[in-house]
Amino acid sequence: MKNRRIFETIADISYMAGYNNHYSGNSRFDIRTYISWAKEFEKIHANTNWDESDYLLAVEKFTNDKIEKSLDIF
Repeated sequence: MKNRRIFETIADISYMAGYNNHYSGNSRFDIRTYISWAKEFEKIHANTNWDESDYLLAVEKFTNDKIEKSLDIF
């Protein structure tokens, strides 16, 4: 599947956001946000060698940083 990587990143970010009770009150907005975060994560890590770096730790840190920043908005 061509887009498998982005789908997995969206799923991982969504899972972590749910685990951290991140909810704006608008599920459609949240879904668009997680898709946007996943695209940004993939762009930042386009050249990351995941055999040398821990993907789950990276996506967890990225998601937690995004959630923290989003709390400033609400």
